[in-house]
Amino acid sequence: MGLKSWWRNYRARAALDRKSIELNENQDLIAAQVPELTDMTSVEGMAYVLEQINEWNKDCTPEQAQELATRLAASQESFTADGLVMPYWGNLWVLRTYQLELGLDVPRVAPPNNPAP
Repeated sequence: MGLKSWWRNYRARAALDRKSIELNENQDLIAAQVPELTDMTSVEGMAYVLEQINEWNKDCTPEQAQELATRLAASQESFTADGLVMPYWGNLWVLRTYQLELGLDVPRVAPPNNPAP
């Protein structure tokens, strides 16, 4: 790989890294996707997401825990395929989407772009 090719790849990777960081910090996007995180700092939001997932894991069945783990992995793979890192709030979006599908009374999130058939 020549220097020009390496530099082009490096710049492309850096652009994707910046986009991943922007996804984590874009308060308008966060409010639109996961309104319950509105007005939280990134650190507060990350702690809140972890707390919600831990609470879910205490109360759910083993099958539900496995389903959430599968959905989280699939979501992460989707971002990775695009060269991005899934934003922290994406984990809460996946959890809430699953909980809403189960009919649980939890805060609403933005609907999925491509709902499952």
